[in-house]
Amino acid sequence: MTINTFLNGVHARLRSNDPQKITIVTGNDSADLDSVVSALSFAYCSSQVDPTTLYVPLVKVPLADIELRPEIDYVLSSAGIECKKLVYMDQIDVSKLETQETSSVVLVDHNRLTPPFADAWNSKVEAVLDHHVDEGFYTTAVPRDVRMVGSCTSLVIQHFPDYFVPDTPLANMALGPILVDTIGLQWELGKTTDTDVDAFRKITGGQMDDADIKKRHEEIERVKSRVTHLCTRDLLRKDYKEWVVHGFRVGTSSMPWYLKAWVERDGMDSVIQDTQAYIQERHLDFEIVLTGYDHNGCYERELALFVHNDKLLVVKELLERDSSINLTHRPFQPKDTAHITFYHQGNVKMSRKQVWPLVQSLIEKISSSSK
Repeated sequence: MTINTFLNGVHARLRSNDPQKITIVTGNDSADLDSVVSALSFAYCSSQVDPTTLYVPLVKVPLADIELRPEIDYVLSSAGIECKKLVYMDQIDVSKLETQETSSVVLVDHNRLTPPFADAWNSKVEAVLDHHVDEGFYTTAVPRDVRMVGSCTSLVIQHFPDYFVPDTPLANMALGPILVDTIGLQWELGKTTDTDVDAFRKITGGQMDDADIKKRHEEIERVKSRVTHLCTRDLLRKDYKEWVVHGFRVGTSSMPWYLKAWVERDGMDSVIQDTQAYIQERHLDFEIVLTGYDHNGCYERELALFVHNDKLLVVKELLERDSSINLTHRPFQPKDTAHITFYHQGNVKMSRKQVWPLVQSLIEKISSSSK
């Protein structure tokens, strides 16, 4: 069965409303390339193992929002897979399934359920494959594989090794997120692990040399970096994750662009005003913008901190002093640097996967000390 045929069948079975065993395979809230491919790969392979269960690969954004992520359509279409055949948030009502005894959920690319999955789903978590910091939930799930590898797709390949045959749509699709999340398998940037290399060799059959890897990675990144036409609101929600820690709501927006270009395009005042409007829209206490981009052959990272709740100003100050992330002020700054500051990030090995746990720990620290 082709992946497109599988997806057609998923939609048909969802429309039928017949009682059936259903497992939602959900990626994380950012709906980035790794999240989407991990969910689709896991659901497709699982359906081959157990065709009686309806495995639904869920993309956690509405269908219209996938246009903010052109690299997903590029990678999937390159493998002959139609991106719009996936199942999106506005195409399924998970609340109607939470009371169904035969429903369950699999988490890929995250290890803790987020809305719209209510607490009732906690007992329905069947499996977890993730490469973020382990939050310690769903310890009885099988499999439960939470490891800090480069790409979650690598874990899916390791779990279903017989299905990832070189030069097949499944293998070709899986190559994209592995190259993106490991930044082209560059060990020196701190994202690549042996698991990623083993997965890469599995899906390519050893047929790609360093030049081929670099070329394919750059092709995907060129598509991913087409963001200059996006307004600030779309830039911020293109790759967005949100958490609540001790009552503080924190948003994180990752973008493949650089702060100076954003400011030069819109002007500093508009950048600040539009970001603050987004903060109010999302009811945030703190918004963190993380950039990552290639600059003259060198990978660079930046951070922009927008503090909306004065109680979190101390978190901003602690980040500035933290030697592990190594922040230095950019020469261009807004007027109110007490609440909003732009930084160059010296430690390029720290992506959101490492920055967020640091921020979370600081919020927890100040919250516990204030009691």
